[in-house]
Amino acid sequence: MNYLLVPDLAAMAMLLSILYFLRRRHPREGVDLWLIGLLFIFLEAIIHAAYPTGGTLRLVAHVVALNFFFVAGAMFLWASGRDLFPRGPSLLYLLINSLPPSALLTVYGLYLPNPRVYHAIAACGLFLGIASLFAIARTWRPGKGWWLLPVQICTWVPIWIFASETAFRDAAYFVLFVLYFATAIVFQLNLPRKSLGKVAIVIGFVVWSLVFLFHSWVTNRPGYDMIADEIWNLQKFLVTIGMLLVLLEQQVSTNEWHAFHDHLTGLPNQRLFEDRLAVAIQQSQFNNTRTALLMVDLDGFKLINDTHGHDVGDDLLRHIAQNLRSAIRSPDTVARLGGDEFIIISTDLPGDQPIDAIFDTSITRISRALRKPVNLNGSVLNITGSIGVAIYPDDTTDGVLLRRMADQRMYEQKRQIPIGF
Repeated sequence: MNYLLVPDLAAMAMLLSILYFLRRRHPREGVDLWLIGLLFIFLEAIIHAAYPTGGTLRLVAHVVALNFFFVAGAMFLWASGRDLFPRGPSLLYLLINSLPPSALLTVYGLYLPNPRVYHAIAACGLFLGIASLFAIARTWRPGKGWWLLPVQICTWVPIWIFASETAFRDAAYFVLFVLYFATAIVFQLNLPRKSLGKVAIVIGFVVWSLVFLFHSWVTNRPGYDMIADEIWNLQKFLVTIGMLLVLLEQQVSTNEWHAFHDHLTGLPNQRLFEDRLAVAIQQSQFNNTRTALLMVDLDGFKLINDTHGHDVGDDLLRHIAQNLRSAIRSPDTVARLGGDEFIIISTDLPGDQPIDAIFDTSITRISRALRKPVNLNGSVLNITGSIGVAIYPDDTTDGVLLRRMADQRMYEQKRQIPIGF
């Protein structure tokens, strides 16, 4: 037992525990795979610390350790790329193409110095890689996945060459290099751009892949042992800390989103609406354009709630929100103020267009979106809404008064609806 590694094992166990409790408190899709991958790395570190000095046990430990590295890398790769391709076919592709690398690492771990065995595994790996790609890639979107073809070729051809030169260690560790470097690339593509955790993860996996690539070179130069050992431990902690940072960043992002959005419809809430209105008015001042504010209140919504239940009412609000979102232009904003009230900010309207035309165009577009029939639980619901419009700067230059005028005009229209509607 190498007791010098005990502090590193304890530190990694602590980081894993933190990641586990964060995952339980704030569940995230894919974090379970991160945990499983890191657990295999932790188990490999335990085996490495307790490496037997020789005999059959050492061979078994070597094989298990190498395969733990591979399983962990496969878990990380699957976790990093699960949103890039359809999950079922991608998982099948990964499982099929895991067999030859695992066989390669097992053969090397057992110290079987036979180039023909390595050639057979390389040929099998290339065949399975190409055949499974042609069989499964048809289920992916056009043009997606075919970049894996050169990856397969660039993986197994060098392994064949290494085996021909009896560089068996290079052949075995090259497959780990490809796996971990591919994981770094996919994490780079899939994680948010402005993420400190992403930087740590990508750097960690790049360093990890280079450790595998230069493992044979370092092993043949004893003077680099201590530096290599430090780097070997560094990337494990870098990846683990990066994953913790990504989880925390995602939670902060989620909290920020909920602070500015309605939980039922996903639309901006009143707080975000007020910020958007202030920005829209500033843009209108700068560009000498108009901003229209449309207050929308659904007609007869209480009757629908009482007749069909609140669950149907909530579904209806979600459908209405989606219809309104589809009806507005991309720079405009639709927000939910609460209940069955929505408000729309229409920005940068032409300053030379007649105001009546703006009223008519805005009301027509929103009324058409509201009147779309909604099919809920087998019932077709038709709904209308009362709409009030106020325009900056024609009606007022004050944002609070602008909203108040839109609200008043909406209620004036609503009062014209017959009682018992």
